[in-house]
Amino acid sequence: MRKLHIGGRERHPEWELLDAVAEPHVDHVGDALDLSRFPTATFEAVYASHVAEHFGYQKDLVAALREWNRVLVPGGTLYISVPDLDTLAELFLLRESVNIRERFDIMRMMFGGQMDEHDFHYVGLNEEFLVDFLRTAGFADLRRVDDFGLFDDTSRFVFKGIPISCNLIARKPI
Repeated sequence: MRKLHIGGRERHPEWELLDAVAEPHVDHVGDALDLSRFPTATFEAVYASHVAEHFGYQKDLVAALREWNRVLVPGGTLYISVPDLDTLAELFLLRESVNIRERFDIMRMMFGGQMDEHDFHYVGLNEEFLVDFLRTAGFADLRRVDDFGLFDDTSRFVFKGIPISCNLIARKPI
């Protein structure tokens, strides 16, 4: 069965990579909002680390999540990680232990690094917001985890000893 890694940077033999930018490690170049190249129920798993925040919350985020749900087989798994706005806001306010350069780095985690046209964040997400968006998109059996144990990427990023990601596992109902 196939697995799709959206926005991946790390090649893995079990996962196909989709990204907006053509790179040697990318199998499919395209927008994560439009997976129409894949039939319904193509993948047993979809993985997206620090991708969902790049969609506007008024329509595109739910549309993307619905599309990710569509390409999953019934009972398939979504592994999704986003910068945790709650954690980043708490870190940002630690003026006594976080200097101005570090506060600037935290701001970039909130709003995107803005290094290219794809590196902008349009929504801040925490667990309660992400759970609500996932349920609206048809996902169930949601649970938060510290680590997916799949890729060495932003889902594992730690700032000053504090993990900054909200990592959730969700299922497409059978």
